[in-house]
Amino acid sequence: MASKRPWRCYSSWNRRPYQHKRSANHRREYARGGAQSKIQRFWGGNKAIPWEDWELVVGLKVNMQIQISSNALEAIRITINTPLQKQLGRTNFRFRVRSKPFQKYRENRMLAFAGADRVQSGMRNSFGRSTGVCARVKAGAIILDVGCNLRDLPYVRDRLRIASMKISCGSQTVVTQYKSVEILKQSGLPLYDANKRREIPLYSIEKAKA
Repeated sequence: MASKRPWRCYSSWNRRPYQHKRSANHRREYARGGAQSKIQRFWGGNKAIPWEDWELVVGLKVNMQIQISSNALEAIRITINTPLQKQLGRTNFRFRVRSKPFQKYRENRMLAFAGADRVQSGMRNSFGRSTGVCARVKAGAIILDVGCNLRDLPYVRDRLRIASMKISCGSQTVVTQYKSVEILKQSGLPLYDANKRREIPLYSIEKAKA
């Protein structure tokens, strides 16, 4: 059994995906079959507290337009959720994964034993078969959020740093929500507008407050 291909083969995308359909229709615009998503749970921590009540809500922003596999999303969830539960307690943070793996990706598997050229058609039928699912994200998108208090921010930032290593592009830790301007200044992180996908300078906040 051949091992999985490196994710650089699937990380970039520039067109619409082929649809997934559970039927006997073999038309080329439908991609059938494939493995199910590895991540089944997209949240963690204390969901009873609204996002607005946390002192800070920090997120992980990707710098490129990429695809993230469901295996990587599950690894990110475990990297952040489990250590935060042990270190901070389940009631002292809130966590969610924004990106959802809806898209199928395909692989044209090649046999690698002696005489394999006699039993396969090579690249003549290179559409491939669905082997898994992934999430498509655009540049500047927030893929996860963590709500926490200011005293717990250093540990949360360290877990986000480790989680960024699971993604095949550069990323940045940013603040998406805050409770007061003083807390935002003490955090030392840039404020980011996830809807407009741009950073908000601190002087504009102080000017609006005045």
